[in-house]
Amino acid sequence: MLVGGTFMHQMVGKSTWKPTQRDYSGYGFSGHAMCVIGYDDDRQAFQIMNSWGQQWGQNGIAWVGYRDFEHFTKEAYGLYPMGKAEKFDPEILDVTFGLVDNETQQLIPLQPSGNKVFRTKSYLTPRDHFKVAIMNSVECYVYVFGEETDGSSYVLFPYTEKHSPYCGITGTRLFPKDYSMTPDELGNRDRIAIVVTKEPIDWNVLNSRINQSRRGTYIEKVRDAISDQEFPDTRFEVDDAVHFRCRLNGKNAVATVVEIDKR
Repeated sequence: MLVGGTFMHQMVGKSTWKPTQRDYSGYGFSGHAMCVIGYDDDRQAFQIMNSWGQQWGQNGIAWVGYRDFEHFTKEAYGLYPMGKAEKFDPEILDVTFGLVDNETQQLIPLQPSGNKVFRTKSYLTPRDHFKVAIMNSVECYVYVFGEETDGSSYVLFPYTEKHSPYCGITGTRLFPKDYSMTPDELGNRDRIAIVVTKEPIDWNVLNSRINQSRRGTYIEKVRDAISDQEFPDTRFEVDDAVHFRCRLNGKNAVATVVEIDKR
């Protein structure tokens, strides 16, 4: 809190600080840490405890009006007892992902299609714009790849080195942040791969391995490319979005493919 003026020199024996216009100018004021020990909505004031001895205020305590407190306080912190939380387990991945329609901001429903592939329940058109939504409760890294019409793979996210695949301890994120995806006009199905890892990987190297794989389908190529890191026995729950929680047991990644039917 910024203090000076009458706060420092005219508060002996006073119960309330009432700053003057000169005090409000801030001339000669500087920062000082104190403790808020109470409040009174009838007074419209906080009760603060100072550290300047009993001569200041009334036994070192005084009231400061809400409006004055807001003006002179530049930083304030509260301490709260910690709630009970699950013990952090570095081996756990807990993630929900799906597709979000830009216009409605609703999930585009997905359904399982086998071998870690999930498919849209309805058709999309080139006029539909969407993003990938990631909801995580433990920190992880997310990478998104796309399949070209010739069967090759390319990186959808991170699309430049300045973008980070890191997802903090908890939250919901939409990828890509700066633009949206849309089905192209070729063929009747698009595919994107979503790879979630516990530790960061070189996504360009992974994409090269996908392209080097001789497997037949896109999911087979992706899983082949990351087979040395993939946790193979992930169980998925699908309710429009896809959720998984697994113990990695020394592995690092869960790889999936989303198929987007289009017309």
